[in-house]
Amino acid sequence: MKLDNYDFVEVGEWKLKETLNSGITFELNRFEQERVIYAFMEGNIKYLGVCQNSTTTLKNRMDRYKSMQGSGTNKRIAKKIRVCLKRGKSVKIFALKPKSTLKYKSLNVDLVKGLENPLIEKLNPDWNKQK
Repeated sequence: MKLDNYDFVEVGEWKLKETLNSGITFELNRFEQERVIYAFMEGNIKYLGVCQNSTTTLKNRMDRYKSMQGSGTNKRIAKKIRVCLKRGKSVKIFALKPKSTLKYKSLNVDLVKGLENPLIEKLNPDWNKQK
């Protein structure tokens, strides 16, 4: 299953930066200030996540991996990215910004959050599994 089947586009990549505690940094060329569903690819889809809150941007979310801030997930995924990069692999960042809005009765449906679990189930990324 390919990400472009779901309108994901490449928006950046991870890089090694040994001077940081995480050992990684990122470059974004699109959607930096947008709230999106994002994926990390190294050969195939490795991880899929979302900008959880309505004010969280893609840059904010990537900064949390870079600084290993917050939940254990940020540290766990940052370590996996670093291992790939140290092996000479590239880890690309892809993003999906849903173009439409959805309503249920008078409620706005959050497509960013609502698409996360179905996409994880369909695409089955390795790093979304707790090992």
